[in-house]
Amino acid sequence: MSRAEIPACHRPLRTADGMACGRARPDARAQPRPCRAHARRLAALCAAGLVVLADAVPAQVFPAKPLRLIVRAPPGGGDDLHARLLATPLAKALAQPVVLDYRPGAGGLVAWEITAKSQPDGYTLLLAASGLAGVRALRPEMPVDPWRDFAWVSQVATFPLILTANNALPARSLKDVVALARRRPGELNYGSSGIGATPHLAAEYFRGAAGIDINHVPFKGSSAMYLDLMAGRIELGTSVLGGAIPFVRSGRLRALAVTSATRSPQLPDVPTVAEALGLKDFEFTPFYAIVTQGQTPRDTVQVLSAAVGRAVANAELREGMLAAGSVPSASTPEQMLATARRAADQIERIVKATGIKGGD
Repeated sequence: MSRAEIPACHRPLRTADGMACGRARPDARAQPRPCRAHARRLAALCAAGLVVLADAVPAQVFPAKPLRLIVRAPPGGGDDLHARLLATPLAKALAQPVVLDYRPGAGGLVAWEITAKSQPDGYTLLLAASGLAGVRALRPEMPVDPWRDFAWVSQVATFPLILTANNALPARSLKDVVALARRRPGELNYGSSGIGATPHLAAEYFRGAAGIDINHVPFKGSSAMYLDLMAGRIELGTSVLGGAIPFVRSGRLRALAVTSATRSPQLPDVPTVAEALGLKDFEFTPFYAIVTQGQTPRDTVQVLSAAVGRAVANAELREGMLAAGSVPSASTPEQMLATARRAADQIERIVKATGIKGGD
């Protein structure tokens, strides 16, 4: 039989230089064994092929699936409003759906823990407020750490608080209120949405800065506080600006001052506390921010931050937030972390000075 007539499977194997690596055997049960040189070359070719295949498969681009945005309060409040305004433009910026996931309970702890224990992949976001930054001062027993457990992605908005008065109170300005409180120490009462909530912190900050003695009356939410304030059962109130705007514009409450560094565009005739009392450094401006799990890769956090920035530039979002009394504003992760740390320091100073415990 000529070589051409020998089946290929029975021919001797040869290396690239023509050397035989094995002897053809007619017995199909005893296949030829390649020589070591050939085995090494074959292994190298296989490895090269695997590398080429691996390079041919593109890395998954974030985000590749829908994201969820956890909201720490039930529908109907300020958190819900801001989350809804953000979700649509954020989904457009990320080219993926953003699903709202309401997880109220335990003053925000339920939402915080879900986020802290989520996968560090950037697909679980939380709409957080300033209270998360100050949780170690307000609620040291809480099992979450604002710096270890969360990556601060971007600011979404700031929202000033407002000091208001019952119309029957014989004080037309914040300066008049301070003078009245000094003449009647311990007699005036102010309401807030709860112990340790941002309006309570702001009022205590104001009380200390003005050097007056006024009593705190905590309510379960701002709605109940507004009712008692308008009825004259308390003299003063402190609340988020957006909730008070309708009562101020309708004349049912008197606006005294806002706690931010600048006047609110919604109530431009209302001075800041710093203006009203000559307290140059007085400012208390809470914020909303997007955070995610603390071990999320930096590149993913940067993608999220850039997307929030594009979302916050959306005209409909800006109009909605401004109407609600907030000022939309985005930031880099580094800027947001610095803002959160400043807020934590301020809250800690207020807590130490007043002995406030707890938080809503």
